[in-house]
Amino acid sequence: MRVAITGPRNAFPFAAEAFILLIAGGIGITPILPMAREAARRGLDWRLVHTGRSRGSMPFAAELAELAAAAPGRVSIRPDDESGVPEAADLLNLSPAAGAVYCCGPAPMIDGVRRAFGGSRASALHFERFAPAPITDGRPFELQLGDTGRVLPVPYDRSALDVLHEALPDMPFSCRQGFCGTCRVRVAHGHVDHRDRRLTATERAAGAMLPCVSRAPEGERLVLEV
Repeated sequence: MRVAITGPRNAFPFAAEAFILLIAGGIGITPILPMAREAARRGLDWRLVHTGRSRGSMPFAAELAELAAAAPGRVSIRPDDESGVPEAADLLNLSPAAGAVYCCGPAPMIDGVRRAFGGSRASALHFERFAPAPITDGRPFELQLGDTGRVLPVPYDRSALDVLHEALPDMPFSCRQGFCGTCRVRVAHGHVDHRDRRLTATERAAGAMLPCVSRAPEGERLVLEV
């Protein structure tokens, strides 16, 4: 069988700013650890803090210990059962002045960092979620499957992709967060509330939509070419 492949997609690139705070929660250390190594290799001013429920549950302990030994004062390990559950504002205070923040971990930690970021001295925030964020501001709308006339209601708390995939099980998708473009469909009629991080203005104007995150205004119908 011949299989078509593409290069890897990176939704959490390392921009290598001069001043950096790296925040990891649990297994969120996976992308953060190589960023710390790269920051050290480049001679940047960086700090890393790794949080988790307990020291024994936190991965890459040996690798972090090696990194801490090579860069004294730059790595902080903060298990909840030893230090308490950290406040997002306290974590952000560890940032070098005007430093960029990279954050990966559980949704509550990321949401806390995002809320506290505006009151911090950090200059930029980059983050990566393990899973799609819950829909908190959705409104019900409808999808029509092309000329078939079949109409699918999309409730306020579900994505268009979820509903489409139930009706069309072979429909491809991947990230479910609006950055990879795998689930792209074309809208023949209707107004799209675009919420993705992938499509250009030209692509949107041509009718492209990523149903994993994008929606329609309340009560409206999108006619899809599927």
